[in-house]
Amino acid sequence: MKLEFNIPELREVLKAFNTLTGIRIAVFDKDFSEILSYPETPCSFCRSMRSDSVLEQKCTSSDIAAFEQCRKTQDVYIYKCHAGLVEAAAPLKFDNVTVGYIIFGQITDIKDKAKLTRFIESFNRQYNTDCDISGIKYKSRGQISAAAKLLEMCTNYILFKELIEPKNTGITDHAREYIAAHLGEDIKISDICAYAKTCRTELYEAFRHDLGLGVAAYIKDERLNAAHTYLKSGDMSVSEVADAVGFADYNYFSRVYKQKYGISPYKTRK
Repeated sequence: MKLEFNIPELREVLKAFNTLTGIRIAVFDKDFSEILSYPETPCSFCRSMRSDSVLEQKCTSSDIAAFEQCRKTQDVYIYKCHAGLVEAAAPLKFDNVTVGYIIFGQITDIKDKAKLTRFIESFNRQYNTDCDISGIKYKSRGQISAAAKLLEMCTNYILFKELIEPKNTGITDHAREYIAAHLGEDIKISDICAYAKTCRTELYEAFRHDLGLGVAAYIKDERLNAAHTYLKSGDMSVSEVADAVGFADYNYFSRVYKQKYGISPYKTRK
């Protein structure tokens, strides 16, 4: 599913969150690419860390792992990144499909400044870096929990105000066109994707959003609709109809047909 982001309005939401909490916040798309953040510049510790290619990769891996976790749980996920800083991530959902993520971080729950300094010095020795504690803000566990709750509220507000909207890509239309042309054949998802110029994930998401059902369910329903039309015309036998619309198993065809129409194919044909 392709998305359109209302960047000006999103920025205002992120700015309001930062004003209240003093915590940096960012929005990512479903492919883990950053769309927007506030403030735009990370704290000096994270800037120094991300200047190292190895640590940059660790940061990215830490973010992705958090996104995957909150996608699985469909809930806010509070954790510590690879560098020991506290962060929280939440899924952005559209029609129960995760379309992006919102995350805050670059804070610590270590109140003792001397202890925090020792921690950073140990980190620098381990990775041969020169990061400092400037820009790392302390937040109590209660403040972090409250910020996580605000984060969840932000996700609801963003979707309620339609600051992220699906963009019509024509995936469903192209897929339906292919299915209609090959209804009597063994239809493969890979062939549909190739025709619609998309991937499996986007195809499934497009069908769920546009039609409210899965690809396999849609194909079965279209086959049954075509079978119903053929049977009413009276020009073909039941077995010929089943074969014409792609049902290789006659018994299965009879069962699902009756489930949908409340009458057997044979009686419809009569």
